[in-house]
Amino acid sequence: MKRREFLRLSGCFIAAAKLSTLPACGDNSDAEPTGVYEFPQGVASGDPRATSVMIWTRVEATAGGDDAIAITAQVSEDESFASIVVEQALEVTAASDHTLRLLVTDLLPGTIYYYRFVAGGDTIVGRTITAPADDNTDAVRLAWVSCQDYEAGTYGAYRQMINDDLAATADEQIQLVVHLGDFIYETTGGQFQVPLNEDLEPIAMNNADGTPRKIDAFPSGGGAEEGATENFAESLDDYRHLYKQFLRDPQLRAARARWPFVQTWDDHEFTDDCWQSQANYDSSGTTDEASQKRKVAANQAWFEFIPANLSDAEGVGGVDNEASDFAAADVENVAFDAVNAENFADEANNVAAIASLTIYRSLRYGKNIDFVVTDLRSYRSDHSIPEELSFDNAGFFHPRTALPGEAVKVMDEGNTANGGNPPDTVLGLENLRKDRPPGTMLGAAQKAWWKSTMQNSDATWKIWCNEMPMMRVGVEVGPAGVLLFDRVAFCDAWDDKPTERTELMTFLKDEGIGNVVVITGDIHAHFAGTLMDDYDAETKTPVATEFISAGISSNSLFSFFEFAVRGQPPALRKLVTFDATEFGGTRRLENNLNVMLRYGTGAAQVGADTGDPAQILAAADPNANPHLAFADCDAQGYGLMTVTPEGVEATLVTINRPIEDLGDAGAGIAGTATFRVDVNDPASLTAPVFTGTKPFPLS
Repeated sequence: MKRREFLRLSGCFIAAAKLSTLPACGDNSDAEPTGVYEFPQGVASGDPRATSVMIWTRVEATAGGDDAIAITAQVSEDESFASIVVEQALEVTAASDHTLRLLVTDLLPGTIYYYRFVAGGDTIVGRTITAPADDNTDAVRLAWVSCQDYEAGTYGAYRQMINDDLAATADEQIQLVVHLGDFIYETTGGQFQVPLNEDLEPIAMNNADGTPRKIDAFPSGGGAEEGATENFAESLDDYRHLYKQFLRDPQLRAARARWPFVQTWDDHEFTDDCWQSQANYDSSGTTDEASQKRKVAANQAWFEFIPANLSDAEGVGGVDNEASDFAAADVENVAFDAVNAENFADEANNVAAIASLTIYRSLRYGKNIDFVVTDLRSYRSDHSIPEELSFDNAGFFHPRTALPGEAVKVMDEGNTANGGNPPDTVLGLENLRKDRPPGTMLGAAQKAWWKSTMQNSDATWKIWCNEMPMMRVGVEVGPAGVLLFDRVAFCDAWDDKPTERTELMTFLKDEGIGNVVVITGDIHAHFAGTLMDDYDAETKTPVATEFISAGISSNSLFSFFEFAVRGQPPALRKLVTFDATEFGGTRRLENNLNVMLRYGTGAAQVGADTGDPAQILAAADPNANPHLAFADCDAQGYGLMTVTPEGVEATLVTINRPIEDLGDAGAGIAGTATFRVDVNDPASLTAPVFTGTKPFPLS
């Protein structure tokens, strides 16, 4: 085989790079001794295509210092590196925090490659796999993950994936991992970090003078104690610090060294519940916080530590990718509120911060799959119900949780509501969105790209790598009568943007675009269901399927809801949880949230009154989220998927609660739920087939 070449070296982070003929590792008598350099964050690869893949590492001199480090990258067809097909001499500096990202091209499709980085006498090795040839129809096996809060739990889920993969036959092994965001958490010690293991060491985030950087935690939710404070990342050094700390975990490093990852971000790579370059940390809920400098810093750190192929990426179906590598932007934190006709704030610093890095892109993965990877944070409009309303009005659990569905819908429609004559109030709330355009999650440019990509894809399956829950998850008043009005459960999700969701799903129906599967994370729970063209229509048409996997380590959705209803009236609290030990059960806080979302508030009330699964199921409301096939709101884990020309099989894996670090033993699997959907038939989604423990109220 001829020597392969590097197509492109990301010059922003490589001081010098040139092809050169070098001796194989171990043949250089002038090499420095071992122990001079280390690779504390391991290696990684990303965005595999049929003939290319990005490889990555970070190197440090053990003696410290910011000097440039000479490093050699090698790629081989065999683990022994007897057949080296690429060899590249490079130099890395502090400008990139000594991270290195290289796009290797002219590789063979569907092939396992080994790569290594050599600095002096020190070496680190990784493994990657290229995508199948564009016309290959062999089964594809993938995993998807999200939400790996470092302070909330351990990463035994990754070790479980690795152990199971090593035990599988070659045709059953995972070929790539899709990471849907919250790779890091930008806050520590507060809203999200209620450690499962009190011995976990918190991550320090300090001001320049060494004092802790703190913000007020939301007073009514998230998991923090009342009045608690939390530190947050602000500078490039802060964000780099977090990536370096998270990537010191051996299980995460092992996973990145074994499989190529395809990644997008959610909010915590920048700031919780963000939109464009706005933060939402003001606990009064009355203002957002202009954070253009933080957005640029977060973008740069993501680009440095995540091996994504952006500027060189080829789109699918002849549609150009619009992704672009990080480019530094000099911005100021300038407050903004006004938006243009596309609901984007065209304040110059916001525009520049967002434009510093573009990550939405598509990838071909054989004939079976086109991956459509979106960014649901950088271009989205503000939340439909302004925070000042949700904080100030009784009956709200949280500023973006369990909000009144009618108010969300009308405010999201903006100036188009009521045929262009929007009401001044909705459910007694002032309609502060009546003069704004309809809400958007994708933004105008990304939405046009999404539609064109879906329309022109000729892959059997279009897999949308989507950060936040797409399907409606409603909570009806029901016979319990304690909620006052129907609600949508999650308002930092697509339920907050129902106008655009209906537009996209109707587009799929009208254009005859079938076989769309949406994989999702973010919500710290397992869900499976069918996406409808219009959830408000009298007759709804199934157009796609969604599978949502729980977080790798983050506290569960149930734990957040349980906290949010503490101190609420007992009739309301018991819709979320009750003491099962009163009925002979073993759980002091039973997960009644599953019942409320899957079977309705009436069934949840029966559950709290009887603790009897049989009576709960008998009381199930067929109109309670009928498109939702499965819910497990108290889980950590991941998703597995096998994709063939005939159908998609998805398994939602629940691991044992990741309290203890069990090392190479892995977390252990508590249970699985497996589903199938047939080609050309989104309505064919099957009921779950279980192994292990089933979630309440199933038995």
